[in-house]
Amino acid sequence: MAAVAAALAVAAGGCSDGPGPSGAAPAPTVASTTSAQPPQPARGPVVHFAVKGDWGYGGAGQASVTRRMCAEHRTEPFAFVLTTGDNFYRPDGTATAGNFTRPEACLIRAGVRWRPAWGNHDLGGDGTATALGERRRWYTFASGPLRVVVLDANDPGNADQLRFLRRTLASARQPVRVVAFHQPAYTLGLHAPGETQQRLWAPLFRRYGVALVLQGHNHAYERFVVGGVTYITTGGGGAPLYPCVRFSRYTKACTAKYHFLVADADATGITIRAVRPGGARIERVRIAARATAG
Repeated sequence: MAAVAAALAVAAGGCSDGPGPSGAAPAPTVASTTSAQPPQPARGPVVHFAVKGDWGYGGAGQASVTRRMCAEHRTEPFAFVLTTGDNFYRPDGTATAGNFTRPEACLIRAGVRWRPAWGNHDLGGDGTATALGERRRWYTFASGPLRVVVLDANDPGNADQLRFLRRTLASARQPVRVVAFHQPAYTLGLHAPGETQQRLWAPLFRRYGVALVLQGHNHAYERFVVGGVTYITTGGGGAPLYPCVRFSRYTKACTAKYHFLVADADATGITIRAVRPGGARIERVRIAARATAG
């Protein structure tokens, strides 16, 4: 599919991305804002990491994103690189010199720790298991104030995975909770929103204080706020870009640009910068930690 470079600013309108909490009001698209704030609690240690999705394509887009990631890593090393899936294309699921060892050479030499989600293209081979070191389709890990849960959205109705998700979130003691998976719950892209993710997973995200959900599959940058939870699609890691073609009253941003995310998590929340290959910023967002409901 041809790359689409133009951003689409999405206004409030009819929602085509399935059910959400009743009474949710639209809000305008915003960039970074500054206002007077009361004294904040100590933030403590900061976890600095990167996120990219839909990336192992082997073209110029992947190479340019990775070069910028390496420049960021040299300035301040990433604790890990989290992916939102579709790690390897051409051939699907298989890590090759063309889609991994050459374009990702600077990250490989730096010894970054990969924390991948499995996308639909990854099911065709074992590259996510062998090259990125993760055989599990769903898993969790902690880093300082951060609890990360990685899910398999290729099988969102799996009962064992749902029990794992509920149990993990219910027992999480870290103040900042992030969930990552491939096929998006909310999106404006060519691939439709995931109704099963909305029905089974989103209520748990709201109940158990998830601050941020990271998604892929649609090759663009998107941000939504649904029921107090921020959803970011980061699918601009290297594969051909997709346009924003749907409408949702939850939308804050949607733009078809190559990018990756730089994240800084502390005890009070997480800051996300969406960075383009040339270093320009799509946006910077501060997301507060959320308490468990009830």
